[in-house]
Amino acid sequence: MKYTLFIFCFVALQCCNQPSSENKTAQKIADANGVENFKKVKMIEFIFNVQKDTASPSSRHWQWFPAFNDIVFITDSATTKFKRNDTTTQELKKLNARFTNDEYWLLFPFHITWDKGFELIDSSIKTAPISGQSLHKLSVKYNNKDGYTPGDMYDVYVDEKNQIQEWMYHKTGAAEATLITTWENYKDFNGLQIAQDHKSKDGKFRIWFTGIQIKNN
Repeated sequence: MKYTLFIFCFVALQCCNQPSSENKTAQKIADANGVENFKKVKMIEFIFNVQKDTASPSSRHWQWFPAFNDIVFITDSATTKFKRNDTTTQELKKLNARFTNDEYWLLFPFHITWDKGFELIDSSIKTAPISGQSLHKLSVKYNNKDGYTPGDMYDVYVDEKNQIQEWMYHKTGAAEATLITTWENYKDFNGLQIAQDHKSKDGKFRIWFTGIQIKNN
């Protein structure tokens, strides 16, 4: 399989204080997607698939054991086991960056309560960029110091069930969005609500997940 790196992600390391209203909105989103059930998770397995324009799709197959910070990268010919955030070699740094990206797309609704080092901006009801629906907009802006892609910003558009329906990614906080996609095809996996599909408005860019398995303790 061919592997292409798309890093639209960030895991920050520094603490920040947020106004209570933004915290409450973020917590509602995380709760709606089952963040409380994550404490039961023993292993998550998933395949991250991406296709851009007419290029052939690329896939990455992962297993993650959160309690031990163990990750397994699976290809047709081999498996590689490593510790999350172990960047002692260039190969490990590359694998960690790729996993962080892929897992961020999978579980972003949890990261707005897990991560630190970002600012939350609650814009109330706004027009979503793809569907044109009136949805609750929350912006997540990371600091410019830490992580694989410091300074990134995400505008998320949330429905009445507190689930993300669309988002806009701003690389390094740029005023113009770098990428805009849907969040769709939600499915319950042992209490975790996961959007399995993300598409651009013109359909030329797509990320989707297959082979999702959640094993609990």
